[in-house]
Amino acid sequence: MRRISVYKRSTRVPPAIMDLKRCLSLIMIIMILLMIAFSVSCSSKGSGEELKEGSRTNSGEKPPESNNYQGLRFETTRFEFSDIEGKSPRFVCLGDSVTFGWNIPYEKSYPFLLEEKLIGKYPEVMVINSGIGGETVVDALDRLDGDVLYFKPHAVIINFGLNDAILVSTGESSIDEDKDVDLRNNIDLENFKEAYEQLIERISEKGSEILIMGTNPVMAELLWENKDTAQKQEESYKLYNQTSKEIAEDHGLIFIDIRESFIARGDLNTLIQPDGIHPGEAGLDLISEILSIALGLLDPVREE
Repeated sequence: MRRISVYKRSTRVPPAIMDLKRCLSLIMIIMILLMIAFSVSCSSKGSGEELKEGSRTNSGEKPPESNNYQGLRFETTRFEFSDIEGKSPRFVCLGDSVTFGWNIPYEKSYPFLLEEKLIGKYPEVMVINSGIGGETVVDALDRLDGDVLYFKPHAVIINFGLNDAILVSTGESSIDEDKDVDLRNNIDLENFKEAYEQLIERISEKGSEILIMGTNPVMAELLWENKDTAQKQEESYKLYNQTSKEIAEDHGLIFIDIRESFIARGDLNTLIQPDGIHPGEAGLDLISEILSIALGLLDPVREE
């Protein structure tokens, strides 16, 4: 009889393969540890304060060619607290497109001009532009931590109202034949006041001084063809400006009435851009001049 040999396959893994598996496992562990370390380092800044997600997002390595774009000024996004910690006093200008400097180079925005005017008194002064075009006081609440409090400011200048009081469509038909739709203020007055109160409370809790700046005058007739609508818009801006003033008075804060200052200068065409809304270079220079005087009434430098 022919003998058939049966060979049982060995289940033992060769040493070389075992070594390879150990190496791969070690590499995976190292990668996981590195990812954890990286995520922790990204979630904190030099000041040790946590930034709110989505605040101060970097707008790129190069500044935009246009002076009009969404978000913070490119120059502001480059600041880390560790870069400016030694600067004192630190002022943050929180606002909309007027603060941003719409249609205007960064070097002509009022925060930049304000810093230049204050250097004589405060050689190490830092003024940070935290203006974003199109924003309201309600929007400011969402980015207060990352765009303002992160910098541990000695004082904050707040300027909102243009986008809050602007008339917008309700989407409903109007009885008035001269209008296509009914209009309302973008942010109703009660919400405007409530959001302003919250801003003041949160900033005050951090020990920062606060100045409230009203809105510049607007040429409403350039915004609306209908004269009644233009008049309604003008009345809305007056009302919201007066409300900002009353909020400041209720809290014992300095109120900067740039509306009256612009009107007192005479020809608004020399201070307002052709769009009828945004201050031009002369208007922004006037704002920085008024603010430099107002800040002189404060003693913003404090112990760190």
